Amino acid sequence: MLFEKTTYLDDFPINIRIASITEYPLHYHKDVEFIYVLKGEVRSKCVCSHYLLKEGDIFTNNSREVHSLTATENENIVAIFQISTRFFTQYLPKLHKACFMTYIRNSKDPKLDTLRKMLLHILLNYERKSFNYKNTCICQMIEVIKYLNQNFNLFAFENDAVINFTNDNPVIADRISRIINYVYENHSGKITLDELAKKEHLSTYYLSHLIHDNMGISFQEFLCFARAEMSEIPLLQSSRRISQIAKDVGFSTTSYYEKFFVKWFGHTPEEHRTLFLPRVLSPENPEIIEPLSEVQTIGLLKRCLSTVSDYESSTSVIDSLHLKVDVIPEVTPLRKIQPDLEVVITHDDYHTMGERLFNMLYQLKASKVVLAVRKEDSNTTTTLITNRLTFSGYEVSVHFENSLDCRSSAGFDSIAAAIQIFQRFFSAKENSLHCRLRDQGDASTILKGESGVLTSGLIPKSSFYAYRLLQSIRGDLLYWGKYYYIIRDITENRTSYIIVVLNYNEEILHLPERCSGIFETNDIISDFRDELNIDFSLPVSAGQYIIAKYALTNTSSIFAHMSHLGFSEQLPLADEWIHLLSTEPQTQVYTDSIDDRLSLSISIAGAGINVVAISKVADK
Repeated sequence: MLFEKTTYLDDFPINIRIASITEYPLHYHKDVEFIYVLKGEVRSKCVCSHYLLKEGDIFTNNSREVHSLTATENENIVAIFQISTRFFTQYLPKLHKACFMTYIRNSKDPKLDTLRKMLLHILLNYERKSFNYKNTCICQMIEVIKYLNQNFNLFAFENDAVINFTNDNPVIADRISRIINYVYENHSGKITLDELAKKEHLSTYYLSHLIHDNMGISFQEFLCFARAEMSEIPLLQSSRRISQIAKDVGFSTTSYYEKFFVKWFGHTPEEHRTLFLPRVLSPENPEIIEPLSEVQTIGLLKRCLSTVSDYESSTSVIDSLHLKVDVIPEVTPLRKIQPDLEVVITHDDYHTMGERLFNMLYQLKASKVVLAVRKEDSNTTTTLITNRLTFSGYEVSVHFENSLDCRSSAGFDSIAAAIQIFQRFFSAKENSLHCRLRDQGDASTILKGESGVLTSGLIPKSSFYAYRLLQSIRGDLLYWGKYYYIIRDITENRTSYIIVVLNYNEEILHLPERCSGIFETNDIISDFRDELNIDFSLPVSAGQYIIAKYALTNTSSIFAHMSHLGFSEQLPLADEWIHLLSTEPQTQVYTDSIDDRLSLSISIAGAGINVVAISKVADK
């Protein structure tokens, strides 16, 4: 037995083990595996190379690479991650072609530190088994794979050892990636440098130097390396003749195969079979590992994370702001809050949405509707739409489409739009609000960077829920701060409060104002991880209170869903499934008995909005 089948329990596509390893015999698997040395050191054989992995090292075993782990005289604790290629290719379609190489001689490399921290957070969430930890770990692993794909998805050669590819030129990296994938996919057939040069639209001379300068070996040497590497599995897993294996992997003669096998493995294929066959993983030769207890594991992971954090520059440290707000109800209100929303719609909206158009306007509690028309739009349809809207109680006006603001920014598709809507409304002196209902154009293209609160395919954005939440707020604005607003509403001798808290920075706030792309927007929002904590104290009359919390974050937005897919233009799901994707605010409702003062703590990590509605239960 050489192939190790990975079992994923409870539909969780990540298999994690943290253990002290004595011996993990030779094996391979179809999925990607990460080895993270948390303590001590361990020896690793991967294909033809041998490595001494020390504390902090991360090593990646890619699909079908024969590898093993062996203890040294020093103790070790190793975290082993195995990830289901089948599962994660739905988010990253090219994962099965990845050739990650995370072994770096410089252990203080900033990129490696970032990877360490990402994996440690997954391990901590997994070990703590907190609420929704599986989904959290999956989302974090998607980010890990993206990061690996961006920074570690190539390899080169140095002194006959496989090392991390270090050229930061994206054009060259992309070309080398195509060459590596092509060679591995076609290694058993006839491949020539001339053929490859034609595919890359380069001269043979230039391509030859490009490969040698960046990979450290010639094209022919790399081709023979790939063939020798792919021969190790049949060599150790079958009793096939050496000559047959040589032919199967693409060598023209057995002697040619043996020559290059000796070059990379240090001995002949027959000697390799004799030497390593007894070291293959099997029921008679199982792995010898000792798992750590949960308490030991969590303590070790915290120490490792603390060590990694010490390496980080001060600019990457998460800032935490803690505020205390004591509410004095007798203060003079700053202004009356009574939102008045005007929504822009088009003929295309009416034809696409049908009756849903009127339902969406109702949900937004719009009071005014602007019908944007084009020259080619039917006057009859214009009259029909305006009559229906007027009958429904809306104040209706008609404008030509070219008179409307049509800016384009990925910020409109993200949490940044919702934050800007709240911040600008409370900072303004007027109650008027204005929005476009729907992005125009092809419904299959999800994100367009347009200012509509619905995508072309009618998926609500964060801005849609921002307007819905705002339209539910009525009363006197008592307190105004950079990060919070407090509104009091007195109706029928009953006082209720609404608290709005925003966590953002200036860069996020102004994203919708400029032509920011999806990747830039994603980076800006993802990089903002500051924590905001505000303790509110409100004097209230004794009784039972209902407290309803609504949290808007980028995590559940359509922008985040698409980021997990690498921002592909279209979502590979049927329409009925697309509309089951949740982009709504997270909610929590509970009751609390209060004597004379209500204390409420609100915490937001990263960009987000919290709206808390506090109402007294009517006395019976």
